[in-house]
Amino acid sequence: MAEIKEITIETETETQNENTDAENSPEKTLVTRMREIAESALDTIKSEVKKEIEERISTVEETATNVTSEAKKEVEAIIQRVRDQFEIEREELLREEIEKEVATAVEKVHQEYKGERDRLLRTAAEAENTKKRLQADYQRQLKFANEGILEGMIPVLDSLEAAIKSVNEQAETDDAPTEFKSFNEGVQLVHKQLLDALKIHGVVPIEAVGEIFDPNQHEALLITPSDDVPEGKVIEEFRRGYMLHTRVLRASQVVVSQGPPEDDATDTIDDTDETATTEEA
Repeated sequence: MAEIKEITIETETETQNENTDAENSPEKTLVTRMREIAESALDTIKSEVKKEIEERISTVEETATNVTSEAKKEVEAIIQRVRDQFEIEREELLREEIEKEVATAVEKVHQEYKGERDRLLRTAAEAENTKKRLQADYQRQLKFANEGILEGMIPVLDSLEAAIKSVNEQAETDDAPTEFKSFNEGVQLVHKQLLDALKIHGVVPIEAVGEIFDPNQHEALLITPSDDVPEGKVIEEFRRGYMLHTRVLRASQVVVSQGPPEDDATDTIDDTDETATTEEA
């Protein structure tokens, strides 16, 4: 820049000198010529400086424009990457939330289904139990529906057994007529047929004599000592009892053994004591 200015000044000076020599004007003084030369050189310098400044500014502006465009593109690319990353993360978060909500909904539906299933199973079990209970009640009612009628047949059996016992005592005599013995056999046959008919409907006699006393089936009328029958067993039956399936239709009236008499034991002890006393004497 300085070299250009110097060259320009020298050129202007030489030109002025030549003009001065050519004109050879005595009116102009040296100061005036120098001022003119300086002003001309200054104008030239200003023009050159302005031109150079404009060139530099133009270059800077172009560079700034390019830099701004590239920076803008870079910023836009960064924004787009951030936006894409945000969308990806947002989709992942949404997917996780949706998966959680779906899992919660599925678990809720599963629990509701499980509860409903358990309720239905309980209802079905209750219905089945009710059905079985009703069937059992029906069967029990059906089984014991004739209880009143069958219970009314028991006195008939008692009468037949009493008649058979009385006839047997007379039929065992030697002078009993043959017709009487045949009648006795007929009565016993009727008694057996009646027992068989009742047995079909579930009525069976209760075993008593020789059995252990059972308060659920036996009614003790008397307790007596016995040397032959152990304690707690039935010695004699006054009135036969009957069962209707598993229910006692009528308890047996019996005599229960008390075991050996206590007097025998006392006498034995006394005899022992007397023997011991005799030996000591």
